Amino acid sequence: MELSQAAVESEQQGVVAVATALDDDPTHVTLCSGALVAPNLILTARHCVSRAITATPACDARGESHNGLHLAEDADPGTIAIYVGAHVHVDRDPIRAHAIRTLHPVGRVLCDADVAFLVIDHPLSDVTVLPLRLHGAVESGDRVLPIGFGGGAANEIGNRVARLGSTILTVGPAANSDTGAVLGPREFEVDEATCRGDSGGPAIDARTGEIVGVVSRGASCSASGNHVYTRVDAYAQLASAAFTAAAKASQVNVAQNERAEEEREESR
Repeated sequence: MELSQAAVESEQQGVVAVATALDDDPTHVTLCSGALVAPNLILTARHCVSRAITATPACDARGESHNGLHLAEDADPGTIAIYVGAHVHVDRDPIRAHAIRTLHPVGRVLCDADVAFLVIDHPLSDVTVLPLRLHGAVESGDRVLPIGFGGGAANEIGNRVARLGSTILTVGPAANSDTGAVLGPREFEVDEATCRGDSGGPAIDARTGEIVGVVSRGASCSASGNHVYTRVDAYAQLASAAFTAAAKASQVNVAQNERAEEEREESR
């Protein structure tokens, strides 16, 4: 049994827009998607928060690069802004939060490792927190709900769209000769949904409502197949470290707010 319409709408509420200034120009941002997985923690893609050396990573079924390094340094967390809502315009909508820390796999290659977590400066209390599946892999034929700000088939970037009825075609390590997808051991392929703006967005299990993957790369927006996701269960240890970092940041934030309140009371 798949998610009801009400459940789908709830899942969409947990997907936020991630805007990053990657070229030192604060007016020029890259818009990605992300999922709130704790009140002050967002799951997204590594390539959304690190500067790129190449826009076309070439990977093999071992999860290794065929064209060298893909990434330079990380973006300053302070340049990563979070927006909330079904339709996002970064030039006029209010920023809801900023990142204060980025956590991701080591190395500078995206193959098999295109995942990142963002600890943000305060909780988003009005956004749905989505669960992660950190134990149990996906299988070919599983139905998923990809959600992102790529605007669906029309590719209207900034519009949050859920792709209903998507299917996992192939789970790595593998090469799908029908679609051209080459998948590392920590990746899987979906039949549709990696438009520009969807990067970092979640694939949600259509039965359980759990996030099982993050958009990494793929063919054109209209192509059938060759839309590659990084599995989140393959990065359970990273997720655990991210949840711990978010909890510590939340404690610091509470303590700072309490001190500020005490100072206000003393000044009265």
